[in-house]
Amino acid sequence: MELRHLRYFMTVAQEQSFTKAAEKLFTAQPSLSQQIKDLEQEVGVNLFERSSRKIQLTDEGKAFLIYAKKSLENAKLAVAAARQVAQQKNNQIHIGFLNVAELKVMPHILAKLKKTMPDLKIHLHSLTCMEQIQRLKNAELDLCITRFQLDYPDYENIHLLTEQIHLVAARHLHPTDRVLKLQELKNHTLIMCEQNASPVFYEKLDQLLVIDQLKHEQVLWVTNVLQHINLTNMGMGFSFAPEYLLRFLNDEVKVIETDRPLPKLSLYATFNKNSQNPALNIITQALNNTANA
Repeated sequence: MELRHLRYFMTVAQEQSFTKAAEKLFTAQPSLSQQIKDLEQEVGVNLFERSSRKIQLTDEGKAFLIYAKKSLENAKLAVAAARQVAQQKNNQIHIGFLNVAELKVMPHILAKLKKTMPDLKIHLHSLTCMEQIQRLKNAELDLCITRFQLDYPDYENIHLLTEQIHLVAARHLHPTDRVLKLQELKNHTLIMCEQNASPVFYEKLDQLLVIDQLKHEQVLWVTNVLQHINLTNMGMGFSFAPEYLLRFLNDEVKVIETDRPLPKLSLYATFNKNSQNPALNIITQALNNTANA
């Protein structure tokens, strides 16, 4: 029995369809069906009930599923452990970060590392939150700095900072100092960050505006910070900006007071607490000291 058999089995169980599972696995359906038959033959029982409408797990399949999940999880942990040891032996560390961390956190980290471990190879990766989390789980990153607080037993989070979200726009879009009702934004063009690029930010704004109810033509979607800044500076619409972005907005852009308080965004450093990388230990100590100061 190979790990690929378990991955195939898990995907079919999730999709309840050989066709959908084959598409997700980028393989041919006949090949996938044969792999599952080979697995069932090796186990000695039927794992799926097959019908013309959908595929369902048998009772035996449900029991098998529990341990298949654990096997795949343990395989990932084994790979992660090996990668962590390799990085430690090679005297290197991989850090993922968001733009806000580049400004407010990274200078402190890098100065500490350079002073304590001058020969350390430091790899910096500017990635979205979701990209960082996935790479951390794959042990491709030793530390990630995101808007997420990762709630898993093998990981630890350090709260780094909290910043206010502001409504901003070019002066010609809101020339007075009048308090703006958030309801009024449904009559204006909005510059919004796409959900995949910044899911936590998107979720907080969705709670304010119910984004799905906005007209398609009134939203300008951006996928990165530079687009966000440029469109706002060009006066293309109203925008919600985390506090750190204000320094990049030109003099024609103003902060607008709203009739309801706007939410705040937190930033977390997350790492595998079982890691033996000495550089990671230096970073986390420094971040904990800063967070508790």
